[in-house]
Amino acid sequence: MGVKPKIGILFLTSGWFRDVGLQTSSSHLTEEVDEIAKEIVQRLSRFLVPVCKGVLFSENEAKKAGEEIRTANVDGIIVAPLMWCEDQILRAALKVIPNLPLIVCTFFPSEGLSEFVGYHEMIKGSGLVGNLQMSGLLKRDGYLYQSVSGYHRDPGVYEEIKEHCFALAISRNLKNVRCGVLPFRCEAMSTTYIDEFAIRKLYGIELKYLELQRFKEEAQKVSHDEINQFKKIIKDEGQVVEVDQKNLTEGIRYAIALEKIISEERISIFVMNDIIDEMHACFGLRPCLTNPRLSASGVVVTMEADITAGIAMCILRLFTGKSPFYAELYTADLEKNAFLMGHPGYHDSINHDEKYPVKIVPDVEYENSDPFSGACTFFKYKPGPVTVVNSVYNGKKLRWSVFEGYSLQGPPKMEGSSHLFCKIETPIKEFCNRAIQIGVSQHWIVVPGHFMKNLERLCTWLNIEYCTVD
Repeated sequence: MGVKPKIGILFLTSGWFRDVGLQTSSSHLTEEVDEIAKEIVQRLSRFLVPVCKGVLFSENEAKKAGEEIRTANVDGIIVAPLMWCEDQILRAALKVIPNLPLIVCTFFPSEGLSEFVGYHEMIKGSGLVGNLQMSGLLKRDGYLYQSVSGYHRDPGVYEEIKEHCFALAISRNLKNVRCGVLPFRCEAMSTTYIDEFAIRKLYGIELKYLELQRFKEEAQKVSHDEINQFKKIIKDEGQVVEVDQKNLTEGIRYAIALEKIISEERISIFVMNDIIDEMHACFGLRPCLTNPRLSASGVVVTMEADITAGIAMCILRLFTGKSPFYAELYTADLEKNAFLMGHPGYHDSINHDEKYPVKIVPDVEYENSDPFSGACTFFKYKPGPVTVVNSVYNGKKLRWSVFEGYSLQGPPKMEGSSHLFCKIETPIKEFCNRAIQIGVSQHWIVVPGHFMKNLERLCTWLNIEYCTVD
């Protein structure tokens, strides 16, 4: 993610320790705990913007810290008792902060204990007592939280916190996302239907329905200079053009029209119902020529008006920093335990296998029926590990069904549509039965790398049901 998450930090210790003389403001214990807090903030600052007023030990301090966090408009809060702490100190802070998600951190001050533990040494490590005590409070009060525990200098602890913080930032970012639908839902595939009100309430995503005629008019206004500049991009990228100039030019017109309207409407997710007669009667083709400028802007595109797949693509792009690929499980090679995966339509060609050129070919499904044979970006997906996500609306919220595999090396496996040949570990028969039993859609989103464990954590924060298929 390009922007650092902004996170409020509540370091807590006990006022009672000071009241009874176990700890004073000038003691080594106070100094050591303060240094631990400073070191933690320094490490956290590498991947987040901290809002922190130091180590708190009174209700009054906690209230002031909470007010500062509220004003800063943070993505979430880290709660970290560095020693045991009274509940009322945490409650004083949370009372003035909106009900934000919490990362509850248990930072141990050392990796081991001495042969005999002095009372002050025990107190310095008593943040565990505080968190165990506070967990019951947070659970009963209905706070959304996740726990992270470990040595305060362990890099793995900070990697885990980093993932949680990015997930919280994504959750807030979704509330600014607009999903453009061209022009309406896909009647042929009712699994793609959603409850718009629930999607807006749960995730903050707004739908914007767009008119076909508007795109046609925008495409007709594209100038010769714009078309020539686009052709230069195609040439500079070494793409092989296998359509005539008439079809290439028309494909470019719509690639530019998509870019302009999507930008005007501030759309992050663009879903087109590309298989309806109305689109082909209006456009004379399916818009499926990759626009590199549109891809670079972070916009994701799905076909067949699959909004939930588009939401998954948006989230996965934010979380992994990689461009997602929209696909179906076409068929399987049972001997190699691999799926042939792909989909006609629009794809980001950044995912192509560099051993083989990106081509611009006729639209395999409509070249014989539309006025234009189309100009479709075609490539074989790059080899390597992949994570694959199916996203549907289950009647209450989104459900993600996830598996991992490997995009295999080799030449293109088929013609017409961009694709990959994906090997998995689970036997194909078992996989198919499991996926069908879950109740999925036919659309799967592919991202490079293995992220299953990371995505399970992400789904918890985003209120998405998580299932594994393999």
